[in-house]
Amino acid sequence: MKNKSAFTMIELVFVIVVLGILASLAMGRMDRDLQQEASETILSHIRLAQQLALRDNKHRSDHNVEWQKAYWKIEFRQCLNGDWSYRVGSDIGLSGGSNPLAEIESAINPVDGKYLWADDCDDLQSTQSPSVHLSKKFGISDLNPTGGCNQNVSFDYLGRPHRSVDYVGADFSNIMTEDCNLTFTLSTDQNDDGNVDSFTITIKEETGHAFIVGQESL
Repeated sequence: MKNKSAFTMIELVFVIVVLGILASLAMGRMDRDLQQEASETILSHIRLAQQLALRDNKHRSDHNVEWQKAYWKIEFRQCLNGDWSYRVGSDIGLSGGSNPLAEIESAINPVDGKYLWADDCDDLQSTQSPSVHLSKKFGISDLNPTGGCNQNVSFDYLGRPHRSVDYVGADFSNIMTEDCNLTFTLSTDQNDDGNVDSFTITIKEETGHAFIVGQESL
């Protein structure tokens, strides 16, 4: 008669413990890294604005002196409730002012096929990408632009960065002459070090090359 093999109680307990450890590790990996997710999303859409500008020379045949308002740009906006959002687009109508971009003038998010545009920080239409609500989606509480820019960055047909959303004055008068540093602060402390999370995206003057500080290879 052949001997039948079976798990002993000790072996069963060991298997259960191992499975529990593996499950806990898997659950840990499922936690969202909001800082990384936010920085990569914003970086990709800064690069999208530059790529669109490289393919779209905005100089007008009618020589309209305000033609540079139509540069492809990314605008970071703080709403009345203190939350942050952003838009990517081209002010084709040269409307300028504090609210120049219409939804139809905005870029499409390649990830979800929706407009990178929002009217406020509370409600989104079905045509608008959720990624533009920086505070709601990622917990971003503040933006501090330093160097050669403000919270709006435009790109010309050579990919060079310009400051200001409402472009007036001589041709190329607002081109950046020093690097732009956009520092975002989150309301989270994911590594429990007592400091809120933050990251900085740098846009190089002249070339417009953008990268996350500390992750230049991305």
